[in-house]
Amino acid sequence: MFISREHLEGNSPSREHGVGARLEATFRWSYCEFLKDVGIELKMPQLTIATAVVLCHRFYVKHSHGIKENDRFIVATACLFLAAKVEETPKPLKEVVRVAYLVQHKNEYDDALKRIHQKERFEEHREKVLQAERLILHTVGFDFNVEHPYKHILNIARELGQREEQLEIHHRRATQVAWNFANDSLRTTLCLQFCSHDIARAAVNLSFNILQVTQHNPRKLLDERASKDAICEEICNQIMDLYDETNVSL
Repeated sequence: MFISREHLEGNSPSREHGVGARLEATFRWSYCEFLKDVGIELKMPQLTIATAVVLCHRFYVKHSHGIKENDRFIVATACLFLAAKVEETPKPLKEVVRVAYLVQHKNEYDDALKRIHQKERFEEHREKVLQAERLILHTVGFDFNVEHPYKHILNIARELGQREEQLEIHHRRATQVAWNFANDSLRTTLCLQFCSHDIARAAVNLSFNILQVTQHNPRKLLDERASKDAICEEICNQIMDLYDETNVSL
């Protein structure tokens, strides 16, 4: 079941604890970055990292950022540990806890390394992660069905490339850009609002248009079919909002 953006922003449990939509988006961005960095350190595949992000998003639909027990770094660590099992790329809990702690405290790495090697500190942190995992399991109702846009991107881009007789190098580039859009969309709540196929359609549409006319505003480059598709247009707009807000280069 998908949830509208308006409902997500207006009915978030975080509002009851003084966390506004903009601050919640900042928290969301931070745990997405955290998950990416920890996942890379642990040599986890992108699919596992993406699943962890989705689990985190699902958790905070029902739980507030304003409650101490819902610390986003602890919750994210638990989501990554759980996602690794779901995607059959498991890592030992000890390793996940250690690496996640060091990534969280990377600006004080040497001190963090000493702390996490203290048995009492490590056991305390490990228990928090396990408690968070149990809460996540109950929150998502033990439903681990997570479908990502990646396979749809490959299929749609291949179909468009054949239909438009794109050069192979252009087709590969467009697919990679669409893949990047899908990765960046994880920083939003799009996965809670729309199915993975719709997100893939929007990502491919953006990538093909941007590569054709890069000097123009990507918002104006939706093709005629997509511009009549409210779902595709809304997804494209939310993706492009990321770059407007962060001034990130496409």
